[in-house]
Amino acid sequence: MARGKFIVFEGGEGSGKSAHMERLRSLLPDAIFTRYPGGVQIGERIRALVLSKDSEGIDTATELLLFLAARAQLVAEVIQPALENGKTVVCDRFELSTMVYQLYGRQKPEYKEFLAVASKTINKDCAPDATIFLDVTPEIGLARARTRPEGPNRFDNEQLAFHERVREGYKKHIGEYRNAFIINADKPLEEVWQSIEKAVQSVL
Repeated sequence: MARGKFIVFEGGEGSGKSAHMERLRSLLPDAIFTRYPGGVQIGERIRALVLSKDSEGIDTATELLLFLAARAQLVAEVIQPALENGKTVVCDRFELSTMVYQLYGRQKPEYKEFLAVASKTINKDCAPDATIFLDVTPEIGLARARTRPEGPNRFDNEQLAFHERVREGYKKHIGEYRNAFIINADKPLEEVWQSIEKAVQSVL
């Protein structure tokens, strides 16, 4: 059986990843849709913890390790088995998010070597076949994120400079990924969707 395709959506807060992934379900009815952190019971518990305002002041090393734990469980429980069974997997965030948020956003470049080694171990060769980066201007993305019905999370409430560093990290490293697509997410929703649709079809 041929290995399935692994498509990852990346982008800053308010870039529209969740909305476009939901729309993509109609084009890929047999695909597995998941998110990081989250996607499985343990991952969702970690997600609730790291996004909660109650976790304000968490040490960056602790935050990084929690994200890695969530990814390890998601890969082991969902992503690797699905790909091996020929399924297409679409994931809201993956390893690149860890790098740009915890290393760039938190200004911890000294964690880069550790992150690379840990990711190589826990990803189990599940490298994305396509990475779709929805590039949103931080001011625009945060304005969108802070109007979510559930309210802003801990990352939404970070200072603008944090999100500017995250975007800088994305722009610096997105080209390292195979079949990387950079889409201007400041544009109207329909225009962004058309670009996403072309990107997905080109790798399937």
